[in-house]
This record gives sequence, structure tokens and C-alpha cells, in this order.
Amino acid sequence: MSLEGAERVRVGGADLEVRRLGDGPPLVFLHGEDGLLFAGPFLTRLAEHFEVIAPSHPAWAGSPRPAHIRTLDDIAYLYLDLLETIGAPVALVGASIGGWLAAEIATKSQERLTSVVLVSPLGVKLGGRLDRTFVDLYATAPDNVRECLYGDPRRASDLSELGDEAFLELAVAQEAVARYGWEPYLHNPQLRHRLARIGRPTLVVAGSADRFVLAPGYFESFAGLIGANAELAIIGGAGHRLEEEVPDTLARRVADFVHGHHGSGQD
Repeated sequence: MSLEGAERVRVGGADLEVRRLGDGPPLVFLHGEDGLLFAGPFLTRLAEHFEVIAPSHPAWAGSPRPAHIRTLDDIAYLYLDLLETIGAPVALVGASIGGWLAAEIATKSQERLTSVVLVSPLGVKLGGRLDRTFVDLYATAPDNVRECLYGDPRRASDLSELGDEAFLELAVAQEAVARYGWEPYLHNPQLRHRLARIGRPTLVVAGSADRFVLAPGYFESFAGLIGANAELAIIGGAGHRLEEEVPDTLARRVADFVHGHHGSGQD
């Protein structure tokens, strides 16, 4: 499901497609691997509580990638510019690769943030050099990838219902993931050493049936690396794609946490 009502915002030498919906305290949502294609139900529920601001990352559908944006780190700095255009501090929410991106942003500057929610965040490698932390998207059969991403694969979006435009959007998203996440694979080796810089209240949310993340205790370790201001919430029976699989439950968890820490970024 795509979201309507896109606007163009130019920041940091890039033209971003940004969708806004709802009314209330501002919340910026950073999408995962598939872009905003399947995020509609989740964002609609968030919009009952917040003004949701959802950019499409450079190289995903709607947001061309300028030549100077080459890494996820570059996007993080670009979004710091975007946050400065918003009139008040925001809650920052990211899912999967967007959770990785939100963590990168929060380690650089928290001046414009009230709270941070990291939904199934990627970005950190655990274990030794030869230990794999995440399922290899490029060496695993598509059906097996789907089983790893969803606690119940029957909850996954039915790709047979997509039209040509949506299929193109999905293909563009897959290309973007390869561009930013190929080497090193879906992580920044420096991020784990920087997570303790996040001083805003932070919620790490994960599904108990996440089979895409292979490292035992990954999300517990992620929260632990942030420190005492981070808490971990586990949603039973759900997989990696929480915003798709359990949008109502996730939206409630996010809203409760953000409302509980509204104003934390006003210092």
C-alpha cells in the first residue's frame, strides 16, 4: 500500500519525497528495506496521535540519489538537515535499515530529538569476523527470506496484488538496499562503539519470532550498548517486519513510549 500526498523537500543538496499525515507532536518515520510501499497501515495508525513525517530515502522511489550521497552515513547527515526544517523537536522512529539510520542520526546529534524508537534495527555486527549476524538476502531463496522476515509468512503482503508501478518501486528499493548495505553487510563497524552517545529515551522493539537476525541476543545487546536510557520491548509471535505484520500493536507501543517522553528534547 502506497501513501498519497507526497511533497518535495530540498535539503542538503538532495530532493526528498516526503509524506505528511495526521496532526499532533511531530514524529519522523524512517522506512525499512521496502521503502514506504507497505507502511501505510502502520503510519495511518501513528497519524491518530502525531503529525507523521515520512521521507523516502535517497535512491528509493521518489527521492533521487545525488552524487554526493554514497553511504547511509551521508543520509544520516542529510536527515539532520531535514530535522532542522521542522519547527519543534521530534520523536524519531526507524524500522530495520531505517532503525539503523535512526541510530546513526541519534549518535551524531540529539538536539532536535525528544525520543528514539528503533524497530528491529540493523546496523551492528555481533560475534567474530566470520559470524553472520543477518540472513544473506542475496544467497538465500526468496521464499526462505520471507519465512525469516515474518513470524507468520501469511501476514506478508501479497506481491501478486501489486501493479507494475508498485513492482518497480519494490525493485528500486532492493537496488538501494544493495547499494548501501552490501559491504560491509548491513552494518557499520563503528556504530556499536557510538551507541552509548544516544542520551535521549530510547525504545528498541523486536519480534520474538525474528529469524532474519541470526545473532543470539542481538536486540538485547543493541539496547545494552545504548545504555540505561534504553529499554527493550518484545512483541510475541511477530517477526522482523513489525510495521507490516503487527501495525496496530506496534503503533500502540510507539505512541505510549513517545507520549511518555514528550518534551524530553526541550532542554
